[in-house]
Amino acid sequence: MRLILAIIIVLLCGSHALSEDADCERKTEVICYWGSWSIYREGIGHFTTEDIDPTLYSEISSLDTWADIDLGGFENITSIKENYTCLKIVLAIGGWNEGSIKYSVMAATAESRKKFAEGVLRYLVYYGFDGLDLDWEYPTSRGGILEDGQNFASLVTEIKKTISPWNLTLSIAVSIDTSLIGFAYNISAIEQNVDFVNLMAYDYVLPATANVTGLSSPLTAIKETVSSWLDAGLSREKLILGIPTYARTYILADDNGHNIGDPVIGEAEPGEFTKEAGFLAYYELLDLMQDAFLDITSVQTDDTNYAYGSNEWYTYETETTVRAKTMYAIDQHLGGIMVWSIDTDDFLGLYGKKYPLLKTISEVIMENEPRKK
Repeated sequence: MRLILAIIIVLLCGSHALSEDADCERKTEVICYWGSWSIYREGIGHFTTEDIDPTLYSEISSLDTWADIDLGGFENITSIKENYTCLKIVLAIGGWNEGSIKYSVMAATAESRKKFAEGVLRYLVYYGFDGLDLDWEYPTSRGGILEDGQNFASLVTEIKKTISPWNLTLSIAVSIDTSLIGFAYNISAIEQNVDFVNLMAYDYVLPATANVTGLSSPLTAIKETVSSWLDAGLSREKLILGIPTYARTYILADDNGHNIGDPVIGEAEPGEFTKEAGFLAYYELLDLMQDAFLDITSVQTDDTNYAYGSNEWYTYETETTVRAKTMYAIDQHLGGIMVWSIDTDDFLGLYGKKYPLLKTISEVIMENEPRKK
């Protein structure tokens, strides 16, 4: 079977330095996605497999099949395991731009689910991946049907049954919309068949749809979302807390109205390298912060950050706030941390150390992991 869905690459590694003689038994995962379209970015935004640091990352995602297959991206990434025996590399499919319709159709019958699972197995083995990450956004919505909930449960069951004899893993990425729990996401099926649940705990407010400013990843809202998953019966060690390494950006309706909840008129201009409206990589944000002419004021609240300058407003994470979120995950005995994405952190260290946000996460886990029981 040829996979016709968008393809993502996922790396699973430990929260400690990895080497050939490393102890691979770890309590806290660090899972990082990589948007491999970043290979097309120019200048300091250009990110390739050579920029990957396996001692930090757990999950790297790519939605660019031309780069991944035709340019040998799969082979480049899976070859990293040769020097890091603890490293797990997982293939993922899906993403926001994929929508839900093609997944809904694929999962609709037992025959199509079985055919898909068998195709996945062949793909994983051929390219040397260690598992599958299913990023269907989302069952029962965005073009899906009501039956998606049960079909999704049957799909993860079929995939797990097919790939587990070869010790391949299955993870899923899930929404912050708690109304989908139990309706789109069958907790019993997930608990029995899924190794990790990557909670995309960011974009609680989006500049593309909001009329007022709002925090992208406030810890208060995150705690409520995590509680909903745990209360529904998901094991703590399966739940992975997502943290963003980018900023969401707005244009203020009034330069003097820069508090949370003040009116906006849309998305801010794209960054120089990421070129997406309402979005800045962390390194692009740091560059703005160092521009004395912009007079940007930064405010920390609810264990996240926002800033404003001129007529723009930014919501983002810092080393301090990712430390707080990582400590929360450890204190709650969650399975680990997931990051979107490695290519939007300051991976070149242009404004300090390389990967400041990811290294903070790794350091916090190294310092505190013994506390996790």
